[in-house]
Amino acid sequence: MRETTLLIPQQNRIVELDMLRGFALLGIFLVNIFNFFQTAGVSSELLPNFEWVDILLTGKFYAIFSLLFGVGSAIFLRRAKEKGKPYRYYIRRMIGLALIGLLHAMILGGGDVLVSYALVGMVLLALHKIPANKLFIITFTLHVLGIMVNILSYDWLYGGKPDMPLILDVSLTVTALTSFLIYFVEGFTLMNMEVLEKLMERPALHKRLVIVLGTLSVGTIIAQFLVTAHKPGHILLIVSQPIIMVFYILLLLAFAKTSIGNTLLKPLQSYGKMAMSNYLGQTAVGIFILPLFVNHYQPGILLFGVCIFTWVLQIVISNVWLSRFAYGPVEWIWRCFTYGRLFSMRK
Repeated sequence: MRETTLLIPQQNRIVELDMLRGFALLGIFLVNIFNFFQTAGVSSELLPNFEWVDILLTGKFYAIFSLLFGVGSAIFLRRAKEKGKPYRYYIRRMIGLALIGLLHAMILGGGDVLVSYALVGMVLLALHKIPANKLFIITFTLHVLGIMVNILSYDWLYGGKPDMPLILDVSLTVTALTSFLIYFVEGFTLMNMEVLEKLMERPALHKRLVIVLGTLSVGTIIAQFLVTAHKPGHILLIVSQPIIMVFYILLLLAFAKTSIGNTLLKPLQSYGKMAMSNYLGQTAVGIFILPLFVNHYQPGILLFGVCIFTWVLQIVISNVWLSRFAYGPVEWIWRCFTYGRLFSMRK
């Protein structure tokens, strides 16, 4: 018998979602660390060329993070409706997210994903009354069309072919602008369709999905390592991204059901619960701490050293912090802004 029933909300939270957020943060930092090195003045030519990072990580973990933001929005709107002021609280929440994102962008000296999330969140508010199953069909169709557009535009983007057709150029622009929206809305609709609960109630279906998507994922990953030509490799990368992303989610959820999996993944729960604080903390490490060491250590060694040190430190701090406090520091500020009142930080 399973020792822990993970789906029971702890302080009104679904702990699997926090574990998934923590898991996504691990991959996001490993992908972003390459950008932080370049910001610190290290030439990309000096950085190790890890093909496996692109194949296994790039795009997948931000997609999971985006999906989970949509899930969180569905949960928030549902609970805000119970309080009788769903739109007021939700709009304030998105404004707060945008302000955090703008501050983050100022530190980065460039764009920020959180501002995009806030804008997409407002679009979602306009769409949320569409039945979840119909909205999912719409976004899934857009997702497939986006993959097709990226494949069809390869020769113009990477092959040097001139004069991209106007319809393809416009479609590519629309696809780029709606990429966050698609994952965001898919997470929102899947949560409203109670997919997570249904998976927990049907372990045999969950197992079959893991096997099928795992087989497809492993096959496409091996193919990408073996293919040397850029075009088929690029097509495989685009087509396989959503498959591998969903496989990662299903595999982690399946692993969390086991006794050993629950034990190993439990530290990620607090890490994911403080996802905003930890995401901004990763930026602080990349912008302020990493540059202090780039001239003293070989880039490849420093890259993994900084990642492992940051992961361990943040996971430990998150678990210690949440043993004493109810919210992460940034989460507390965001919550107070959303509801327009001060909450007690301590449990």
